Amino acid sequence: MVKFTFALFAAAVVSTLSMAAPVTKRADSSIFAASNQYSGRATWFTGSYGACNINWDGNTEPIVAMSALMMGAESWGNPACGKLVRITLKSDPSKSVEARVVDKCPGNECSYGSLDLSPAAFQQLGDLGTGVLDIEWSFV
Repeated sequence: MVKFTFALFAAAVVSTLSMAAPVTKRADSSIFAASNQYSGRATWFTGSYGACNINWDGNTEPIVAMSALMMGAESWGNPACGKLVRITLKSDPSKSVEARVVDKCPGNECSYGSLDLSPAAFQQLGDLGTGVLDIEWSFV
């Protein structure tokens, strides 16, 4: 009876998993069009190495971590890695910065359209003490 119950349970798990939505492995290339405009929140982070297998100095280089919801599960070799984005402060469109995608921001920390900026990028839009800024951005 135990073997039958286990087999029935295993079959139920396998059938449930086969109905689950597939996980996106890499960024959809259609998001890279310069005509696409995104909006979200900008936060800032420090570090020197991330999901794109690129070293950087966030204190001197304007770089970003893109939302995992946009970038997909793939890290090294992701088509978003190395792309340039132009970020504009929503409240003052005269403030903008170009930054390079070098990392991935976890989906539970960065919603779709939000970016995590290096201090060098964030400070061109606002004060680090602000912590969060409303932004619009696009790929260059």
